[in-house]
Amino acid sequence: MKDPKILIVDDNKDFADVFCDILKANDYRAESCYGGRQAIDMVGDSNYDILFLDIRMPEMDGIETLKEIKKTHPETTVIMMTGYSVDEMVHKAIEEKASEIIYKPFEIDKVLGLLKTTE
Repeated sequence: MKDPKILIVDDNKDFADVFCDILKANDYRAESCYGGRQAIDMVGDSNYDILFLDIRMPEMDGIETLKEIKKTHPETTVIMMTGYSVDEMVHKAIEEKASEIIYKPFEIDKVLGLLKTTE
């Protein structure tokens, strides 16, 4: 996938915006949003190739968001993010066809390497 369009979804606005800025600084087309409903609306309005999606968010968690996005955009690569190492939601994310799970805090070099393998 050449020049992927990326959406970062995390209820921690500072984290999402900084992650987005880092991706942009590395020549990726990236945007951020702060909740599941907003992510679903954004994906519906504009196709994203890759989503970085936080598992634990208020109102609509990452698993529910993943299910909804995969219904309408099954080809989208969804990489789940979590700060929790042992969590039944991680297993659910895999069952719902998440492409990868990454644990916060993560090293940006590893994420950039992961993006290179999806291109």
